[in-house]
Amino acid sequence: MENKIYPTIKNAILLCLLLIGIQVGLSLLIIVFQVIFDVPDASPIMGVLYIFVSIISFGVVILIGYKKSKRKFNEIFKFNTLSPFLWLATIIFSFGMIIVISELDNLLNFILPMPDFFRNMFETLAADKFLVISLIYMGIIPALFEELFFRGLILDGLNNNYSKRKAIIISALLFGVIHLNPWQFLTGFIIGLITAWICIQTKSILLCIYIHLFNNIVYTLAVRYRDIVSIKGFNANFETPVEFQPLWFTLSGLIILTVGTIMLIKGFKKPKPSLSQAA
Repeated sequence: MENKIYPTIKNAILLCLLLIGIQVGLSLLIIVFQVIFDVPDASPIMGVLYIFVSIISFGVVILIGYKKSKRKFNEIFKFNTLSPFLWLATIIFSFGMIIVISELDNLLNFILPMPDFFRNMFETLAADKFLVISLIYMGIIPALFEELFFRGLILDGLNNNYSKRKAIIISALLFGVIHLNPWQFLTGFIIGLITAWICIQTKSILLCIYIHLFNNIVYTLAVRYRDIVSIKGFNANFETPVEFQPLWFTLSGLIILTVGTIMLIKGFKKPKPSLSQAA
């Protein structure tokens, strides 16, 4: 056990618990601040404060994990360059993925309806009157910091200590569980599996960040502007009663997803270009 690379499964779980603890503690402080100064939920101040909660909580656990690993930055956080073909494959794959995941969310909400409390919370975050705050909090911060933590630090340790399959599944499970509710767990687990697989195949975190960012921004915009551009059931924010997507739309998503997957696999088999290592 002394020779294992940090983090092991136990270390990864402890880091996730530390992350949750920091987030809960900081969130309680924000609630106290909100009550004392009577700050409304819709105030941009609240959005900015929760952005800092995400940055601080993930920043602390990533820094702790990085220091404990005693390894070079790009050995863990792999910002290696990728071929244009792989980027094209990922873009196509992402379009299909968000359509299919949206319908899976509808199915989950049909089986297990989301309470109004959770749905209203997501609505508030996505519909902040300052679009830039919504995009930073819902899109940029999770895409960067969650990928650095889960597909960087945690996946690297697990992949060095266990089989690839075990590393992918455990990292995806932790990524799903960290959202602390069953409705986000499904999407989190699926995206965790996909991005971990891609990260291991490409030895780069860049496509993972893109997929995560694309998914979260499309969700945010779909919730925010659903009255302007509306496709029934697409990223419906777990509304009840559940409306499923048109069959043609879901089938289109499956076809696009299949094409993207085939292209990704083909891209993985292509000779790798020389990698530019980040400092």
